[in-house]
Amino acid sequence: MSHENGLIACLAAVVFTILALSAALCYQLGWASLSIITLVFFISYPLIWLSWRCYQFWRNNIMQLTIYSQTLREGASNVQFKKQHSANLLYELQKEIVNLAQAQNQFKNECHSTDNVLSYMLDTWPVPVCLFDDKLTLIYRNQAMNEQLKRPLLIGSSAKELGFTEQNGQLSHVSFSPNKTSSNQTWQTQTIQYSSSTHQNESKHWLFTAFNVTALLQQKQSLTQQNLVRVLSHELRNSLTPMYSMTDTLLSQELLPEQQTRKVMARIQQRSKRLLSFIDEYAKLSHLPTVSPHWFSLRELLDETKAMAPRSIELNFHGNEQCFADSKQLAQVLINLFKNAAEACTNGSCVVSVTALTLPKMQTITIADNGPGFANLQNVLTPFYTTKAHGSGIGLTFCAEVIANHGGQFSVENCSKSQGAKITLNLPY
Repeated sequence: MSHENGLIACLAAVVFTILALSAALCYQLGWASLSIITLVFFISYPLIWLSWRCYQFWRNNIMQLTIYSQTLREGASNVQFKKQHSANLLYELQKEIVNLAQAQNQFKNECHSTDNVLSYMLDTWPVPVCLFDDKLTLIYRNQAMNEQLKRPLLIGSSAKELGFTEQNGQLSHVSFSPNKTSSNQTWQTQTIQYSSSTHQNESKHWLFTAFNVTALLQQKQSLTQQNLVRVLSHELRNSLTPMYSMTDTLLSQELLPEQQTRKVMARIQQRSKRLLSFIDEYAKLSHLPTVSPHWFSLRELLDETKAMAPRSIELNFHGNEQCFADSKQLAQVLINLFKNAAEACTNGSCVVSVTALTLPKMQTITIADNGPGFANLQNVLTPFYTTKAHGSGIGLTFCAEVIANHGGQFSVENCSKSQGAKITLNLPY
């Protein structure tokens, strides 16, 4: 039995009880049957009317509360509930529902204001942005995206119709392709998948953004060129200044002494040979072959490359022996690092510790020696910069370029707890 039917049954029972008690009392007083029936008839009308009014009172108030709650749940904000008297038994419940509705409306207004601010920010943002639902249907795009694609993107269009393609959970577009030759801009795209859940369902969205990294690349290239010019200028001055001084002194004499002339020419030849070696090393750095990664034994490669160092090296290896990279290019990196370690360890034996750690989608190889460490960390990866008497300043730069071609990271630092240099190679797989 429902609550409404129970209320009707209770009211009917109360009316019937009152009529039965009235009839029994009149019977005890000796009233005639016709008089008792007449009394019951006249009493029953106001009792039924009062019962009906009581039923209508409870039913109407509960129905109003129910309808008001349903309209709030459906998102209506312009519905007002009829104000009740404070003596009403449902007054406190009505007040709580009204307060809840006001708080909900305030929250919606705040969310709406936040959405307007975010929408305005994205519309004026120079970065192209568009948003797709779980069926890859466009639900938002900013003005920068329209301008970059040179066409209006209609809301409700599919990603395929707009020129987007999806592969391995990533969206791409020909207008942001790195192989596009119609524009000198360089783009870096990113696709983020996220889920938003409500009390009814959970939906998936695709957020596509494209960043113009041309300015950043130009800035980085300019900084690299400035460092290169600075180091080259220093090296050229160190070579050309004494050559100029020696030739000027030699030419200032009326007769050229054969012994002094030969000495000057030998110095010029030595300096010229050094400058030519710089050019050869830089050409080698600029023409690295394509990376061909594969699985191989890192332990065997370490044993092979340490034997090419100019002096004996004590190697300590820990970690995963399997590595995924281009073994030939990584061998050149290890040869350079072992050579640097052997030349740095001038006092006592040379000990090199190698640790290989395999993380999800990333391999970390750490190489540390017991030498004095790097004298100048700021310029250690600058081409041609060296603190060695007979160094070319290209070895670590070459190593960094090889790791960068693998899509990894090459970092250098000095050991914090003891002396020595520490090289970290992060290689994806």
